[in-house]
Amino acid sequence: EVFFDRMGVDAPIEAGVLQRTRLLNAVLGDTYGPRHLLTEGVLPASLVLQHPQYLRAMHGVVPLGGVHLHVAAFELTRGPDGSWRVLGQRLQAPSGLGYLLENRLVIGSQFPEAFRDLRVQRLAASFQGLLQSLVRLSPATEHSRIVLLTPGPHNETYFEHVYLARYLGFPLVEGQDLTVRDDTVFLKTVSGLKRVHAILRRLDDDFCDPVELRADSALGVPGLLGAVRAGKVLVANALGSGLLESAALPCFLPGICRHLLGEELA
Repeated sequence: EVFFDRMGVDAPIEAGVLQRTRLLNAVLGDTYGPRHLLTEGVLPASLVLQHPQYLRAMHGVVPLGGVHLHVAAFELTRGPDGSWRVLGQRLQAPSGLGYLLENRLVIGSQFPEAFRDLRVQRLAASFQGLLQSLVRLSPATEHSRIVLLTPGPHNETYFEHVYLARYLGFPLVEGQDLTVRDDTVFLKTVSGLKRVHAILRRLDDDFCDPVELRADSALGVPGLLGAVRAGKVLVANALGSGLLESAALPCFLPGICRHLLGEELA
């Protein structure tokens, strides 16, 4: 979701961010699927296959709805010619939504006239859009149980996890609160196991499943990748998204954009 005034000077930023998100989602779909970018030389194979965040266990896995990226964060700067440029991107478990929400609520209440005069776009509809997309793509649709997976209170952004989970109405869980049985994820409760259909995660890729990824991780859910492969749980963002944070990838994005989207990269 993009939080800009659609009628103002930020419209080009919104268009560029939306295009880049579509493009990066397509890159993940190709690199974990048919690998046309690699076989046709548009993207060096070594950049993908030797990257530490490339998850070989996810090759051939199509996430529910074909959507890899549900939340995307970009670092922007204005160049000397006045145009906006992307410095970096955070895509495997991007932080900031909780802080964004809290800051907006505080500042909006202090400067209501300025927000009205500047036509600042409200956030509630965008958060609702995120919630609706998770529900729509999850296996149980409107009957889904969605949780927010956090590394725990020792994480430096734990406050944001708590704030965001409370606002969205999601149970805030750690890896030990979940279990996988027959490729199905369950939440442990005092009244028994409750099926989980979607996970909004704040764990980096390699910590998510100690069985198939980082064996020393005490933060993840054993068997989570098996549940994802079976199509029984939605994980947002999709596992393997950390590949897109490669510092070398932006160099190839103009050519990839022409190849996959038939467009020039904004």
